[in-house]
Amino acid sequence: MSDMTLEIFDIDLPMREPLITSQQTISHRSGQEIHFAHEGCIGKGEVLPLPLWSKVTDLETKDELKEIQSNLEGFLMNAQSFSNEVQAGMTSAIWGQKAALLGEPLWSVLGGTSDQVLVNALIGGGTEAEFRNSLEKALDDGYRTIKVKMGFPEDKRRLKIIFEHVTSEIKVRLDANCSWTLREAVEITRQAEQLFGDQLEYVEDPVSTIDQLHQVRADLPVPVATDSLTPDKEAIEQVISMRAVNNVILKPLLLGGIDSVLALSKNARDAGITPVISSTFDGPVGLTSWCHLASAIGPNTTHGLGTAALIDDRRMKPLIPRNGVIELRS
Repeated sequence: MSDMTLEIFDIDLPMREPLITSQQTISHRSGQEIHFAHEGCIGKGEVLPLPLWSKVTDLETKDELKEIQSNLEGFLMNAQSFSNEVQAGMTSAIWGQKAALLGEPLWSVLGGTSDQVLVNALIGGGTEAEFRNSLEKALDDGYRTIKVKMGFPEDKRRLKIIFEHVTSEIKVRLDANCSWTLREAVEITRQAEQLFGDQLEYVEDPVSTIDQLHQVRADLPVPVATDSLTPDKEAIEQVISMRAVNNVILKPLLLGGIDSVLALSKNARDAGITPVISSTFDGPVGLTSWCHLASAIGPNTTHGLGTAALIDDRRMKPLIPRNGVIELRS
């Protein structure tokens, strides 16, 4: 294994528009791109910690990568001792090198059968006019599934506006971001179910704890998904073993990357739960890896990976969805 090398490149990717959360504004994504070379083939990975979500900074991940660079065998023997973000980048690079060596696309090496990924449009907050514009643009762009951020004083009004815009073949996902009380979760979900029926695919994080989810689940008339409620492997494994949800959102960067997500996805499916792969506002290398992974894990599932247009980098262009589909180039 002595011909293995790892190159580390600092990256700083500007976002086209700042991402505004309740706690802070993210205007660029900083971290490292890595190139792993072995047997004459190179695989690429990306280590891009997400502020507020990641427990490490980009400076800390750089130190970890330098340690790995000086002892690559050490990483292969003991990957678990590194941060999830570094594991995610390294496993992408290792799988990418393997795909290059085999001369096959990554989705195929991961056991997939499709070179396409279905993705949803993401509709955020803003004024009513902005909300209508976002909806119209998503539908004009050909998306078949829209995911709408909820958790605003005017949530019931937002449901009516969605209903005015969507045709009968459009699927709707509602993301409450853990903001509803038990009572609001039941009330608003019932209203949504009356409006959309089977078009309402699921409601994500309707309440603020897993215990509350367990409590209210029987009263909710639609499937339930979890994302923010399950930020780590332990929480995800807990909801899978409780069978507390219908869908579980998996963010590969925060979970240790490809191998970890393959294992969690299998556990979820064995429990009758559908895994959905989601972006962490990744750069071109990371998003490419997660798209190949999503295609292999769930070719008929709509994933949350339509974020390429958010980053100002020309390498994002092939990852921008057309009609709600990302085509994977080999």
